[in-house]
Amino acid sequence: MKEKNSKRLANISLFVATCGFAVTMPFQSKIFQILSGGFEAALVGGLADWFAVTAMFRHPLGIPIPHTALLPKNREKITEGILSTLNNQWLSKESLIEKVEERNWIHQGINAFEELLENDETKTKIIKSIQQFGGSIQDETIEKFLLKTFKPTIDSLSTQKLLSNAMDTVIKNEWDAKTYEFLITKIEETVSLPHIKELIGKEVIQFIERKFFMIKAFLPMIGEEKITEFIHSGLIDLLGELKDPTSDRRKFILSFIRLEAEKNKSNEHIIRQLDEWKNKGYDYLVEQAIRLVRSKIADENFLLNTIRNSIGFIKTSDFIESIEKGFKTLLINLIEKYHHKIGDLVRFNIEKLSTEEITDLLENKIGKDITWIRVNGAVCGFIIGIILTSIRMIISQ
Repeated sequence: MKEKNSKRLANISLFVATCGFAVTMPFQSKIFQILSGGFEAALVGGLADWFAVTAMFRHPLGIPIPHTALLPKNREKITEGILSTLNNQWLSKESLIEKVEERNWIHQGINAFEELLENDETKTKIIKSIQQFGGSIQDETIEKFLLKTFKPTIDSLSTQKLLSNAMDTVIKNEWDAKTYEFLITKIEETVSLPHIKELIGKEVIQFIERKFFMIKAFLPMIGEEKITEFIHSGLIDLLGELKDPTSDRRKFILSFIRLEAEKNKSNEHIIRQLDEWKNKGYDYLVEQAIRLVRSKIADENFLLNTIRNSIGFIKTSDFIESIEKGFKTLLINLIEKYHHKIGDLVRFNIEKLSTEEITDLLENKIGKDITWIRVNGAVCGFIIGIILTSIRMIISQ
């Protein structure tokens, strides 16, 4: 609307200059001569500026006068000039790379995200979005992800090798001897308990009474208390011997344990059983992982704390510098690789427009200011015309 008003004003100024010149020209009085000179100069200035402004965009009155319709005729030059300015000055590769390097993109992104979390409404939307995204993930998708990520690694583990390494580690670190000593110590402590001591004595006496009839008759003569004390003393002595590092029995038992462990390294039954446990364990872990994911996604506090803890970890670790450096390198590589696409995109959009469309576009964008040239030309011409006519009349007197 403003553009139309300015054009209308320019046409009115030209019309006023024409009418004023036509009305004042027949009169011979000095005041009319001065006004006539002013309107004449305004008419000449207005027409000259109208011609100049129109000649930029099209042929005046449709007449193909040389050096008119400058923009349509120089469309290719103008396009190349725009592209050259865009690629080499405004959006040059060097300036874009400089902008990329001078900013801390990841730091600013994290700070902006933290500010979003301070707003309750935005924080709720973020949490809900995460929950909606998590809820859209099917159990089968999680299982396939785990299957693809961890199953090959688990399957690649040789059960026999794991068993063999486990046995070797146990023997190397003498965990078998430590376990043996732990068990003997616990048995010794348990046997020393009064009620256990009494229970063992009764069980042994009952066993003798059932199996050895000849000895049974002598039991009352010896007494249950002495028999119990005798058995307990012998048992304690045996356990003490089994704990003695120099004991042949202890050495024999440990040697037997290690020999059996060595044999079982390649025991097919054990390996097969372990493989079954491994597969069942994987299925169990998958099931538990899915349950854990579902429960954590539903927990808003967990999600919020996880986000904040992750941000805190990233900000306080050296890892963020690596991310920042990697991100800048990525952006710079993209600029190096696709910078020419900017010019190509601008060229493509310009070439989509017809010459008339480009002319109208430019005229609409800058026509308002250019139109005022016509108004200014008429006004300045009027003022200059009055001054020159007045000077001429003064000199001619």
